[in-house]
Amino acid sequence: MVWREVLLMCNIVRPILPWADEVLWMSTHARGSAFHHTVRRLAFAATIYHLWIERNRRCFKNVFLPYQEIIRLLKQDVGGKLASGNSYPRCERYHSLCVNWGAPLGEDT
Repeated sequence: MVWREVLLMCNIVRPILPWADEVLWMSTHARGSAFHHTVRRLAFAATIYHLWIERNRRCFKNVFLPYQEIIRLLKQDVGGKLASGNSYPRCERYHSLCVNWGAPLGEDT
């Protein structure tokens, strides 16, 4: 459910693949310096990080966060990174990505 939501926030609508294929898909579709590629890389890295933290929380503390909370944390991290990256163009083309991740919109380019 977490990964499905992350893909939707990246404006990617497609069936979920087996994890090895997801990694391959992301590695080929997140190359380059385009804004949406940067968002995909940030989202992928944040997803892995937060799922690993959740795995450790469950294994070592027997505490389980609801998946909505994991998504909220992911969104906070990715949105924060996007907001701190002044060099990213913020134009109408990327408006929905910025909104999806909670990143403030800059000037149109």
